[in-house]
Amino acid sequence: MRGETCIAIATFFTSVSLILLIVAHVGEVNTDTVPRKLYMAEVNVTNYGTAFRNGTGINAPGLYTSNVSAPLGEGNGLRQLYSWGIYGFCAFLSPGHSQGTCGNQTFGNGFTPFDVILSDVPEAYVEYTRVLVPDASAFKNSAYLSNLTKSGFDLLFVGTLAAFVALVTGLIRHKVAFLLASFSSIIGSLFLMIGATLWSVAINKAESINRGVVRGATPLGMVMTTGPQLYLFWVAFVMLLVSTVPYTVSCWSFLKR
Repeated sequence: MRGETCIAIATFFTSVSLILLIVAHVGEVNTDTVPRKLYMAEVNVTNYGTAFRNGTGINAPGLYTSNVSAPLGEGNGLRQLYSWGIYGFCAFLSPGHSQGTCGNQTFGNGFTPFDVILSDVPEAYVEYTRVLVPDASAFKNSAYLSNLTKSGFDLLFVGTLAAFVALVTGLIRHKVAFLLASFSSIIGSLFLMIGATLWSVAINKAESINRGVVRGATPLGMVMTTGPQLYLFWVAFVMLLVSTVPYTVSCWSFLKR
């Protein structure tokens, strides 16, 4: 296969990968139509009120808020849905991702679902919630989840930069540039794979909350699911991985000239 053909193929796959990565990086940065639908994981707490009443015998007025403008993290009441991206989280008054507000966006934000949800619980119900959420669940281990996902973010970010470098250098007709493009695509693929894996492990561990019950039978009412943002990172990884083959072939082709 001619080197020029390989470069064209590699450029296509790298371009697709980079576009997917750019889209993935805007997830949960605000409540606009696209960002609010892109999240790494979400927790639906709509039915937690029922579990709270069954587990404590308290009706818990004010456990949820209906005020979309109420600040997050100040015990003003739970939202129905919480969604996390790699830079922060957003909370919504309805499961349909409507009437939402977002927390502060942080570079390398850690995934700490229990801490975020607990910070919205009114003070009178905080200790009850601590007891109702099982200690054995990784969902409650914020330090563990935060460390995993912060490391995962670092790798995803560097992998994204590597994909950009591969795309740009692959367009330069020079042996060194092709060598750098090949190297960048390989490193980028590796970092994206490990980063996405760390996030996948964290979410999978946190999903143990889905099996939580109160008084032996009533579901806890906190349900975590994986979001489309994570799948975008995985597809982007595959696209960049595929590009490593034509990049490497073209590199050797031009080195032999």
